[in-house]
Amino acid sequence: MPAATEAESRSPSPVPPPPIADTPGPRAQGLIKIYNQAVEATLKKCSTSNFASCFPTAAEQAPEVLESLRSQVLNQLQRTWKLNFEEVMAKRNVVQLLNSLDQCIEDARLRKKRAEANGGPVETPVPPHTLPPAEIHLAHLMPFLETQAAEMNTRLADTQQANTQLLSTVTSQRAEIEALVYGLENVIQDLEMSAQMMGQEEVQSLSKEMRELEKEMKK
Repeated sequence: MPAATEAESRSPSPVPPPPIADTPGPRAQGLIKIYNQAVEATLKKCSTSNFASCFPTAAEQAPEVLESLRSQVLNQLQRTWKLNFEEVMAKRNVVQLLNSLDQCIEDARLRKKRAEANGGPVETPVPPHTLPPAEIHLAHLMPFLETQAAEMNTRLADTQQANTQLLSTVTSQRAEIEALVYGLENVIQDLEMSAQMMGQEEVQSLSKEMRELEKEMKK
């Protein structure tokens, strides 16, 4: 019964964030659209007339060849730019990052709607560029400091536990040493008493032998 109560009292685990989609979201699609429009506008500047003005002799004598060359150049530029753009997008993980931004913004909108529906205060977010440098620096530094503090607390707890075990070991060893010393003292006392008793008997027997020897010498 207590275990069930304890399990009910625990706060539920936080819901993990939904997985980030690999397909382009609204902002990723907008970026790709802007890129395609920029490429198209740039290539349009290289029109037949503009290209022919750069090569007037070839435009006059072989316009078909010049137009074919212009098409080949434009196609090669378009392919190269597209490959470079796709390589940068994949290398920098642009689609996933923009999708994550879309997800954060949508989550913020939902939270704002819930707060407004519940009658709670809805604070206007402060633009990051208006914050002082110290706050921005601290905001970037806090995750690292929190990680280091958690690691130090874990090390401190381990050290305290090791010290407690060491103190218990030293205390038990000290008690054993005191018991051994007490036992040795009792043994030493017994030996001293035995030595004293043996000494008195030996002295008496030696005196008796001396007296007998003196008697024999006087004869």
